[in-house]
Amino acid sequence: MKDINLVLKEIDRHKDRLEYVIKKIKSWGQLNVEMLNDPEKVETIDAFLFRFSKIQDTMGEKLFPLILEILGEEARNKPFIDILNRLEQLELLPSANKWKELGKIRNLLTHTYPWEQEILTKELKQAINTSDELMEIYGNIKEKIGHYLKK
Repeated sequence: MKDINLVLKEIDRHKDRLEYVIKKIKSWGQLNVEMLNDPEKVETIDAFLFRFSKIQDTMGEKLFPLILEILGEEARNKPFIDILNRLEQLELLPSANKWKELGKIRNLLTHTYPWEQEILTKELKQAINTSDELMEIYGNIKEKIGHYLKK
């Protein structure tokens, strides 16, 4: 149980920092290519990208398998899609496909070249818009596993 609390604490830290940078980015108004030439704004955008990725990575690599282990299921040697599908069956994830979509957005952002500023701006907007979904998924999981841990 202690391990899961450490993982939740780690994700909470990323979530708090993600919310902070999203608020900062939204205060700039509409994202545009010119913002990618401002070093301070790029620093904030980089922080967003880091936190957006870290939440997904920590949930996928640590939280999801740990939840299955707590529930008495083998997760160590399972393919990730099987873990996602099982979490969906347990109604801990709204949809394995939704999680894969969030991962695709993250991957697009991390594999877009700096000179592809219009593409990057478009992908950033999409990522910021889906951040609420990511945090909602996490919040729902956190709430629901509390019920599983109390049993």
